[in-house]
Amino acid sequence: MTNSLKTITFLFTALSYFTSTAQKDKNKTVYQYATINALMEGGFDGDMTLAALQKKGSFGIGTFNELDGEMIGFDNHFYQIKSDGKAYAVVPSQKTPFAVVTNFSKDQNFTSTQTLDLKKLYALLDSLSPNKNLYVGYKIKVKCQTIKTRSVSKQVKPYPLMVDAVKKQSVFELQTISGTLVGFRFPEFMKGLNVPGYHFHFLSDDKKTGGHVLDLSASNFEIEMDFMDDFELHIPNNEDFNRLNLTKTKAEDLEKVEK
Repeated sequence: MTNSLKTITFLFTALSYFTSTAQKDKNKTVYQYATINALMEGGFDGDMTLAALQKKGSFGIGTFNELDGEMIGFDNHFYQIKSDGKAYAVVPSQKTPFAVVTNFSKDQNFTSTQTLDLKKLYALLDSLSPNKNLYVGYKIKVKCQTIKTRSVSKQVKPYPLMVDAVKKQSVFELQTISGTLVGFRFPEFMKGLNVPGYHFHFLSDDKKTGGHVLDLSASNFEIEMDFMDDFELHIPNNEDFNRLNLTKTKAEDLEKVEK
């Protein structure tokens, strides 16, 4: 082989390697806009549009400016579940004060026909993904006998703390319904930035209802998992965010908000 041909071959191999590595890294990064502590302290307005957010990931959860409902995204489509319990397709100009997204890439899958509540589902997921120092994304097709969800109504300034806003949350008891759970498990060392442990949102198969998951009784789980080792955080740079005291959030308040 001539030297020039060897050089071309080397460059092609190197290019292929770096391209595949870049693609792998892109798929293994969790992107987050703002922090959970900011949301807890009433930071309900962000500058990130859904158009910009979707460039960072096509799969994820979050909320909308003014705390106007729950966000869920998968298969390149994002939805807003408002306090009326109905799901609406988002528009690119909508903004978020807090969201977590990724380009979901399945590493492992598992099917279960057990009937589980939410705590037992978490235990099953722990057994399937025992390394609790990784970020894990979950996409779970599920048939629910019942599922309890919530959404929060649009807030007005001056914004309350999150723990006070959820006191008036709308709670829905959905019966005999199939859909998709989208969520993440974050490590304990992420306290203050995100919610340690599990956080799931739900969207029905007919794309009409859903919300933040509080509990369920379900079976026929089709579980897909994405294990990620990279985290990217984007901090808002606006007056509302900059004035927040992000050292005050209590663990028990976060527990009340999420559970």
